[in-house]
Amino acid sequence: MLLAAVCCAAADSSSKNESARARARYYFMEGARRQAMADVAASYEYYRKAYLADPSYVEAGSAYGSMRSSVMTDTMQSRAEQLRSLALAAPYVDMYPDDVNEALSYGYMAYRLDTIPEAVRVLERTYARNPKSTGALLILSEVNAARDSLKASLANLTEYERVEGHSPQLSLRKMSMLLGMQDTTAAVNEASKLIETNPFEPNYMILKGNLFDVINRRDSALYWYEQAERIAPGSGAPKLSLADYYRQEGDSAKFDEKMYEMLLCEDVDLDRKTEIVAGYLQSLLSDKHDTGRGDYLFSVLREQYPHEPKVLDLAARYSAAKRQFPEAEEQIRYALDMEPANRTFWGQLITYQLAADSTEKALATYDEAMKHVEPDNDLRHLYASVAMQAERYDLAIATYRTMAAGVDSALRTDTLITLRDVRPDISLADLDRLSQLFTAMGDTWHLAEQKDSAYMAYENAIALDESNYLAKNNYAYFLSIDGGDLDKARKLSAQTITGENADNATNLDTYAWILHLSGENQEAEKYQKMAVEAMEKQGYESPELFNHYGDILMSLGNVGEALVYWRKALELDAEIEGLEDKISEGEKTLQERGGDTDKDAAESEVKAGDTDKSDLEQTEDKEKK
Repeated sequence: MLLAAVCCAAADSSSKNESARARARYYFMEGARRQAMADVAASYEYYRKAYLADPSYVEAGSAYGSMRSSVMTDTMQSRAEQLRSLALAAPYVDMYPDDVNEALSYGYMAYRLDTIPEAVRVLERTYARNPKSTGALLILSEVNAARDSLKASLANLTEYERVEGHSPQLSLRKMSMLLGMQDTTAAVNEASKLIETNPFEPNYMILKGNLFDVINRRDSALYWYEQAERIAPGSGAPKLSLADYYRQEGDSAKFDEKMYEMLLCEDVDLDRKTEIVAGYLQSLLSDKHDTGRGDYLFSVLREQYPHEPKVLDLAARYSAAKRQFPEAEEQIRYALDMEPANRTFWGQLITYQLAADSTEKALATYDEAMKHVEPDNDLRHLYASVAMQAERYDLAIATYRTMAAGVDSALRTDTLITLRDVRPDISLADLDRLSQLFTAMGDTWHLAEQKDSAYMAYENAIALDESNYLAKNNYAYFLSIDGGDLDKARKLSAQTITGENADNATNLDTYAWILHLSGENQEAEKYQKMAVEAMEKQGYESPELFNHYGDILMSLGNVGEALVYWRKALELDAEIEGLEDKISEGEKTLQERGGDTDKDAAESEVKAGDTDKSDLEQTEDKEKK
């Protein structure tokens, strides 16, 4: 009876195992079918079910692990989860070591996860068992290079070359390895060997020239660039190499000559030419060089392609960069005549008109564009900016509401909302977009002096995205200058100067100003100083920040310092209300105390004086002495 019971139990277990394997096979085959149909989500789910039905079914584990590793979520891409995906795939490659494709995929995954010994184990075994699987050598070369075994990496490439033959890509990789090993002689020999395979290929000569350039043998680099040009005089690649050589040498005449010749080469397509010329023009503008050279070079391109929209667009951008906005408008108009459905060109035209302060013209251009294109969010944002500059706040608000409706058609924008009011399937990206739109509405309503609507919009922006520091900063600042709840403003502002935002000049300025309005001027001076330092570190100057600093310093009795920062503000913006009056009053006060109102003297006093004491305290010290 005992023997019979054991046999029955074994038979029952065997039956269950067979049933589990049958289910796993069904799920696996269905997963493979869905994968062939490019239905990634369904195939992933079927592979997962196959593995759960029978974890000993290594084919299912491998497929599940491989797909699992490609699921792009923060959780699934964590190192722990990626290692688990690798572990799921491992039993298959060990049970079927001759499945080259799976072994290479597994080896690369192990390498990418920095489990180098495992990658080397599987890849070396794969090549040893399958000498034709040279792909294993290429991955092994990467693995060995990653662990700084350049000699082993080079040996992998040499073995690959023995089996597959020579190729330019292989030579390039070998040269890189040899340079990393500081064996410049071997690197040059490798380049020479490449040229020997085809002595009439200019690109190989350019490659050798580049190698000499890297090892700082400039004369040799020039020789090989010229050799490449001699063999292929009508090709643009040697001329580009020579142009770059002359640019580094500072020979602008020869640089321009080679750039000109390159533009006439037919083997350089229009996209590449415009990219090269655009980069050159940008460098001239950034370095504030004479743009005459750029004008001449660009004229060559325009003569070649007088009716090409891309060239006209580049011409317009170049004119705008030189602040020649009427010319930019004319050029982009020509481009639009040929491509009226090009949204980017319409946006460019509106931008040029806005830069030229032609806001009414820009508004009309948007209406004109609507006849040819369906506006996207970028174009709508631009239109709203134009409307705000034209003080057409109604148009700006209507535009933002249209954009919000595009995200959630049922969401109200005229009342306070919470997260419960948005559609339940909304993505984080769309929530962020809605929060930004409410911030823009708040800014617009405040400009329109509709303060209650502005505050409502900021509340909504923060409700949808607690990390919207722009909304918090603007809300806090406007509350403070409107005579609103300073305690609330302070709490909001304090949240914007922590963590990554701790050195944000604008947010620090807001917090300092709220402290100043609350009468905490010593603390306000500390934060406003941080704001000014952060601003200067970021390479810009804000008259508002200087003005605020002057006010705070004046409240502490530091008249001389206050005058310095007020004057800086005045230089940047002469239209700040009441600023000239404050400077006059400050000069008068300083004169009454016997101080020097001369600008240079005041500035030197700021740099060299005792900034911990007020002007009044310093005057008293002098009197005591």
